[in-house]
Order: sequence, then C-alpha cells, then structure tokens
Amino acid sequence: SLSPPPVRRTCPKCGYIRETVETNCGDCGKLLQKVSTIRILGVFLVVMGSLLLGIMGWLSLWIYGAISNTGNSGSHFNGSPKDALFIIFAFGLVISISLAVTAGGLWQIIFGRRNKLIVVVVFGLGVIFAVTGLAVAMQKFLN
Repeated sequence: SLSPPPVRRTCPKCGYIRETVETNCGDCGKLLQKVSTIRILGVFLVVMGSLLLGIMGWLSLWIYGAISNTGNSGSHFNGSPKDALFIIFAFGLVISISLAVTAGGLWQIIFGRRNKLIVVVVFGLGVIFAVTGLAVAMQKFLN
C-alpha cells in the first residue's frame, strides 16, 4: 500500500517540528498540526485583528470628537470624567488585544507555528478587560 507523503507538522505543546506522516508528536504524544494549517489560521488572525483595529480606531476618533465636543457630528458626551477614563481604558485594551492578535497571526504566517508568549499576552489582556468591565458594571449596579 502507498503511504501518504510526509508533511511538515509541528507540536503545539513542545515545539516539535518535522516532515512526517505521523499525526502524533514523537516527543510528547500530542496531536501534530500541519504547518500549512497554522499559516492559514495566521492569515485569519491578521485579517480579524486588522479589522478590529480599524473599527476601534474609527470608534476612538468618533468618541474623541464626542468627548472633546469637536467636529460637526452633533454628538455630545454626557458622562463623568470617570466614565471617560473607563472608555479610554476599555478601548485601549481592545486595541491592545487586536495588535497582539495581529502580531500572533504574523508570527504564525512567518514561522509556521504559534508563539506561546503572544497567546498568553492576548489571554491576559482579555482577562483584564473582562475583570475591569465586570468591576465597573458591579460598581454602577451597586450605586
């Protein structure tokens, strides 16, 4: 019987990279991923991260105009300075997440594997965003 040709694969756990027909890592036993699949996912991350960055950039300019009451949009910000700081913080976190996602996608495209540090940074920023949003929501609910 004919065996399939070897394909370049990598292990997401230990970093094992080889051209092989095996589907499990020879070092740790974890399921291997095709480098081509990782690169395709990297393209998806770059597109989504860039799209989110563009949307947040546009929203940031719009909110800045409303807060500073510049431009002809007719929008006015009626919140407190504390509300404005929370908006700036939340937007900054989302922009940071989109930059990290884009960087992670570029890493995947270039190197054909994931960068664990970028994954941890994105997860950490997401946790900060969720905890901060929950804290502000609870504070508003209790007041």
